[in-house]
Amino acid sequence: MSLGYSANRVRPAAAVLLAAVLLALLTACESGTDAAGGTPAAAAAGTSPTAAAPASPAAPVGLQGTTEMNGYFQPMRYTAVDGDTWEGIAAHFRMTPEILRSFNEPVSVAEGEVIDLRGVEVPQLGAGGSVTGQDGQGRLLYTAIAGDTPAGIASRYGVPLYALRIANLNLLTGREWIPPAGTTVTIPNPPLD
Repeated sequence: MSLGYSANRVRPAAAVLLAAVLLALLTACESGTDAAGGTPAAAAAGTSPTAAAPASPAAPVGLQGTTEMNGYFQPMRYTAVDGDTWEGIAAHFRMTPEILRSFNEPVSVAEGEVIDLRGVEVPQLGAGGSVTGQDGQGRLLYTAIAGDTPAGIASRYGVPLYALRIANLNLLTGREWIPPAGTTVTIPNPPLD
């Protein structure tokens, strides 16, 4: 008697059994019951299947205005609608109201106001330098100051860090890249849609 023959017959049987168990679990998940006894999953957890969790009072309400994204899918500007506040906009874009206000001049948010979400025109921690022009391909030329970091520059201009590094391969030394003061850093263009 050959062991190979019986082992081959056991494997398909185990595969069929495994498939049946997986099918039962998937069916139970789709129907809202547990696999063992058919008890509704919500009842097993001690909650009603129709009861919704109450909304947290601190949870920000979704914004109704328009968000302008760049080619890297980073939010750059938001056009406010009636009822928007600094606090609501800041919470939606995961920043503090103080930082958002520092990027913008208006004292209050008015309908139609275009809110800068990145502070492109404002020196920031890790990106205190300034744009001094453009190259022949429309990319911004940024002059770094002491304390500037690639992450700060990338965040301020809404580009991923990898794209900033690729645009500045001539500045990379093989170690951690910190642009010295006075260095001209190229800010890449977002890809065309």
